[in-house]
Amino acid sequence: MQEQEQLKRVLYHTAHTECLTYFEITGKFDPDQITAYLRIAPERVRRIGDPRPNGQTAQTASWRFGSITSRETDTAGLMMETVRPLLAKEALLRQIKLQYDARLVLCAVPLVRYDEPVPSLAPSLSVMRFCLETGTELVIDLYVSCPDHLTGEKNAAY
Repeated sequence: MQEQEQLKRVLYHTAHTECLTYFEITGKFDPDQITAYLRIAPERVRRIGDPRPNGQTAQTASWRFGSITSRETDTAGLMMETVRPLLAKEALLRQIKLQYDARLVLCAVPLVRYDEPVPSLAPSLSVMRFCLETGTELVIDLYVSCPDHLTGEKNAAY
């Protein structure tokens, strides 16, 4: 019961619906090698052994690129915008995946305000082809913003 008391409901409050998309490579590698291989500067890297927010050290490296945050509800268009600079690098991405046993992920994270239209979550055929050709996983994490007064509970424990 004490553990449940420490877990509090997270209520997301946003002014408007928005979506984040990004491409990330994770695995056992030096991120500088990925940058040199692709000849693209990442937005963020994490190295093996870097401290994590939970106090532990990272067991895998990551290389992140193409982050876009937008109020657009065309998630397919945002995903395409994220991968467009990588389309000419498909062969290199396949090689990175094989050489480093890396995980390639295209993430779409819509945060939907409860009273606004829901974004389309279907990727375009071009994005699906890119994912298939490179072995990239497509991850969609959908969050819905709901004010406290509509939930009937304020910071209720799970």
